[in-house]
Amino acid sequence: CQIQFEIFDNDKISTNQKLEIFTTRQDTIFGATFCAISPNHPFAESLSHNNKSIKEFITKCQKKGFSEETLAKEEKEGVYTNHFVKHPFKHETFLPIYVANFILMDYGTGAIYGCPAHDQRDLDFANKYNLDVIPVICPFDADINSFKINNEAYTENGILINSEFLDGKNIEDAKQVVNEKLENLGI
Repeated sequence: CQIQFEIFDNDKISTNQKLEIFTTRQDTIFGATFCAISPNHPFAESLSHNNKSIKEFITKCQKKGFSEETLAKEEKEGVYTNHFVKHPFKHETFLPIYVANFILMDYGTGAIYGCPAHDQRDLDFANKYNLDVIPVICPFDADINSFKINNEAYTENGILINSEFLDGKNIEDAKQVVNEKLENLGI
């Protein structure tokens, strides 16, 4: 699924730009707590002209390279862009955008939303930068009221929780509902 998020500046004023992200797990959209873009993403490049920390981070990443092998060994790192995207379903929720060393430009759109509870790379990143972790998939045999994520992302099958209109659905059904709602929003 590709989703176009509206970009906002640090004062939460629209920039009239869109960030198109790619995900195979649109069922986890209510667990999204940040967006991350590749150091080679055009938005990162444009921000680097006026932001020294982004420019230095991109240079550091380019020196190390972007092979899958290199990225797998590297600690997950990023730099905050002073920009947000607005969550398409949680209208008061803004997700911070980071340039991150584990996002590849040649995978999808070079931009993702991070769902720390259900992707280990996202969880490692969220823990490092003190970002929220919202579990939205609960194992079938767990208590939905007490299920928590600590240091290991839950990546198996289960039932949707903490996801408003998706609660109680299985993963495949939730993906279809999200697709339909995003299509209806034109994003």
